[in-house]
Amino acid sequence: MSGIQRFFQAILPKKLAADLEAESRRWMIRCSQCGYERSYWDVGGIRWKAAGNPRLYRRCPQCGRRSWHRVYYRDGPIS
Repeated sequence: MSGIQRFFQAILPKKLAADLEAESRRWMIRCSQCGYERSYWDVGGIRWKAAGNPRLYRRCPQCGRRSWHRVYYRDGPIS
């Protein structure tokens, strides 16, 4: 867990902290080169009450290439 995640988990009431984590886990980041995806929460970020689908330029942990990664909200069940 990143420092910013620990900070918000500590200051928010437990119900809001759980909502923040659950929603952040539904936001996914997908590599445009190999298709590898992971949740925004797993990379140390928080996306809570957010809108839009930004792109991030970063290195993919699977293929190792730097490319644009699409951020999107997953509506279905999380596996």
